[in-house]
Amino acid sequence: MKRILLPIAFAFFVTATFGQDIKKATSYVNDKNYPKAKTEIDGILAKDPNNTEALYLKSKVYAAMADSSAYKSLFTGDPYQEALEAFKKAIADSTNPKVTLLVVKDNYQPIFGIYSGYYGEAAAAFNDAANSPNKPDTVGFAKAMDLFIKANDVGQYIAAHKWANIGKVDTTLVLNIAKSALNAKKDDSARKYFEELADAHIKGQHNAENTADPNFELPYQWLTLDYKQAGDSANMVKYATIGKELYPNDDYFDFVEMDYYREKENRPALFKKYDELTARHPDSLRYHLNYATEIFSYVYNSEDGTVINDKDQLLSTLQAQLDKALSLEPNNPNVNLLYAQYYYNKGIVALEDAAKIKGTTLTADQKKNKADLTTQGTEFLNKAIPYAENASTTLEAGYKKSEKSRYKSTVNLLQNIYQSLGNKEKLKVYQDKYDQADTKFVQ
Repeated sequence: MKRILLPIAFAFFVTATFGQDIKKATSYVNDKNYPKAKTEIDGILAKDPNNTEALYLKSKVYAAMADSSAYKSLFTGDPYQEALEAFKKAIADSTNPKVTLLVVKDNYQPIFGIYSGYYGEAAAAFNDAANSPNKPDTVGFAKAMDLFIKANDVGQYIAAHKWANIGKVDTTLVLNIAKSALNAKKDDSARKYFEELADAHIKGQHNAENTADPNFELPYQWLTLDYKQAGDSANMVKYATIGKELYPNDDYFDFVEMDYYREKENRPALFKKYDELTARHPDSLRYHLNYATEIFSYVYNSEDGTVINDKDQLLSTLQAQLDKALSLEPNNPNVNLLYAQYYYNKGIVALEDAAKIKGTTLTADQKKNKADLTTQGTEFLNKAIPYAENASTTLEAGYKKSEKSRYKSTVNLLQNIYQSLGNKEKLKVYQDKYDQADTKFVQ
């Protein structure tokens, strides 16, 4: 009988001892005497690593102590991580009513303390890195990123158990991870978390239906530019499209796409974007002028041998954009100068085409065609004059040094026009203006 009763008696003695230790540890916890509570709990778990009540108390005490710098020296590792592991292990025993009661009574305090603790340390690390005299403090931002990720992992653990209403994407937290990664020069991580936000169409802290927080525009902007630089047009367009849906008043996404199409020499796609942009902003002088300038450069400044498809249609669009720009600001020197250049180029092209028709035995049709082209060229040159003069007159007002270059371009154009027209008197006038510009535009 002794061989049977001795182990039973011993087991009872051990259980009773642990019970007394748990009560003592609980008393220390209630009194917030965390160092003594830690000593008691560590002692219990050293003898019985699976004691669920002690594990739960450990999570509670370690989380509380981790939140105070006064206790940091008592830990060799990460107290939040140890608290998390203890908490998970404690609640894994769902049949233990004591632990269940403790968790409910504390309203899951330990796990929320771990979540907020990691978040607080991450925010502090981010701010320290941002204010560091050693810029960029990539090490500091990398530390912040790792801490934010740990907070996010805990948050998703909480969400999975439905202890709090934390979304599948913890909006601000995930944004902070991405921003930390970006500052830490960890683009792969930044891309991962920005995509997590963008793929969920997140536009604010609580993703309210009718409001879009500008702080959450960064993921869409960064991803659009990142994929543009990578030459990934599909993802570039994907995130630009989502960005425009959520932030319809920001033309950033259009400009990134336009740069991409320009670099790839995809003129149809580029001009289509301009059509969308000018339609969306009918009263924007800048967009109309930029569209006209883009067409002008393509038609007249392309390398020799470049095939210009739909040239007549493009020039018609150019003129329509200039007309709209002039209606918005009739005396804008940039618009007037471009309109003058437009007519000048048309005139020169017509005169050059006329000059190509030569020979001693021209047919009547050839002679007529030559004469028509010469007349047409002269008319275009004359149409350019008032626009160029308007620009030069406007730029002369004030003689601002910053306007000198444009002014000289304008009077140089007028020289070319009058030289082509054979008007020596006017040519001399603008030659003098050009020569005097350096002494007049000095303010």
